[in-house]
Amino acid sequence: MDLPSLQALTAPALVAAGAFAAFRVWRRSAERDALKREGEAASEREALLLEDQALRARLHTASESLRLRAEALHRILSASTELKAHLPVEAVLANIVRAASASLGYRQVLLSVHDRADGVLVPRAQVGLSDQWPKLEPLRLPSERIAGTPAVAGSPFPLASVLPRSPHDEVLSVALVAGEQLVGLLELAGPERDAVTEDDRVVLELFASQAVNAIRLARAHETTRLGSLRDPLTGVANHGHFQETLYREMTRHERSVEQLVLLMVDLDDFKAVNDRHGHPAGDTVLKAVVARLLASVREMDTVTRYGGEEFAIILPQTDATSGHRVAERLRAAVANSPLPAGLPEPLPLTVSIGLAVYPDDAKSKGGLVECADKALYAAKRTGKNRVVRFTKVPTTAEAFLTERA
Repeated sequence: MDLPSLQALTAPALVAAGAFAAFRVWRRSAERDALKREGEAASEREALLLEDQALRARLHTASESLRLRAEALHRILSASTELKAHLPVEAVLANIVRAASASLGYRQVLLSVHDRADGVLVPRAQVGLSDQWPKLEPLRLPSERIAGTPAVAGSPFPLASVLPRSPHDEVLSVALVAGEQLVGLLELAGPERDAVTEDDRVVLELFASQAVNAIRLARAHETTRLGSLRDPLTGVANHGHFQETLYREMTRHERSVEQLVLLMVDLDDFKAVNDRHGHPAGDTVLKAVVARLLASVREMDTVTRYGGEEFAIILPQTDATSGHRVAERLRAAVANSPLPAGLPEPLPLTVSIGLAVYPDDAKSKGGLVECADKALYAAKRTGKNRVVRFTKVPTTAEAFLTERA
């Protein structure tokens, strides 16, 4: 067979073999492409699955955050009814710190109230700070140092001043403000969760608004309630309110293991004013005396008309030395300038003051009043226009006298 014939005979086979080889190459390429697409699809499915899981986790976190905030807000709204109950101011302050601890989840809470007379913040109620309370309660800090202001070196806020320093324990503080008037400072430490979030701060601000309203309502209610307990002439609390307040303060100071001072103040030779100038002049003098007494004490102190020309003043959280300073200030406020009496000339008058300390001199209400009254009697007998402190062992009239500072 010649060559052309052989080529003609084998040509179809060669074409078929080439086509088969090309098919095999295409098939391998197609399989590789299919595997690649399947791999890419699997990777895409895995990425989508991971993205879906991450999205679900974010949604769960957001949902949990919203749930927790809703629960906190619900607790705050529930607590607001208790906060706004018609209770004495001290009870409302105690309710505020308890509600802050329970609703916001903090183990330590401190509420300090602004004393406008002295311009200081005074710690008044706490949760979780029983061991630190003896150091906290007498603390006085300038009211300019409220939440949001940089701490002065060496002079931290009340709560930070008694807690062990730790970089992990943040003390949150929020000023309690009504309009432009500072009401107090709320401080919280020891959150139940590891970190304090922005949501926690928002909830704290809302709670602070509720606390301010509660304090203002309690004060307004107390003012209204005490309207019937006011002396109609001078406007200060009457004898009944004095008895109620002294009992309440002594009970509170017994719990906090603190001292309290009772001053009995009597206008010297007042009967001569009435006899010589008449009762209208005497009434004017009494009102002028009260004005000077009120101007010389703190907002937290209580000035009362005990009877006639005698006044009783309760000084909470005060020791004998501080009480004597206040008493001398009161005495000087009356003695240093004549009193208006509705007459052509003001009248020069003085006061005598008896001082007794709880629990040093007496542990009962009646006993403390008796001690202060005996000290007042001694001040009268030893020359008037002086301050005398009762001592614990009154064997004779002279035994319980101390010289005027």
